[in-house]
Amino acid sequence: MYIIIFIIAAVIGLVLIAIFKESGFGSEEKLPYKKKKYLMTKVEHDFFKVLQQVVNNKYYIVPQVQLSKLVGIDRYEKYKKTYLNKIDRKSVDFVLFDKEYFSLIMIIELDDNSHEREDRKTRDWFVDSVVEKIGMPIKHIKTSYSYNFQEIQSLINWFIYH
Repeated sequence: MYIIIFIIAAVIGLVLIAIFKESGFGSEEKLPYKKKKYLMTKVEHDFFKVLQQVVNNKYYIVPQVQLSKLVGIDRYEKYKKTYLNKIDRKSVDFVLFDKEYFSLIMIIELDDNSHEREDRKTRDWFVDSVVEKIGMPIKHIKTSYSYNFQEIQSLINWFIYH
């Protein structure tokens, strides 16, 4: 009888050890990450090249910036963590920064057809509201196969100087 109990306990022990090893318990933390090939999509990269020409080295262009890196929350806000969570996982496509002080000049969102979906409209409304609250210009530009250099330059200049 004791032998059967011992064998059952040994089998259960071996199974538990196998489960713990598989789960990574007791060893280094599992890190299932891999390097992304590109920071931007092809469409975003094409627009980035146009944007570089338009700003003519006058501003830094930083792609894929988290909203939480641009927007602060009042340190006395009771629900600070809640508000931070709302902006923490959202990013904007491009941000123009002043070269001397690295201060925020404007935000550019490149809108493809996905921005017609209700969930994207809700997300865009929220981001626009937050950006408006901090007094920062944001411009949505519809994706295109080609961009009119003068038109993009005029839009950016209008937003910067008005």
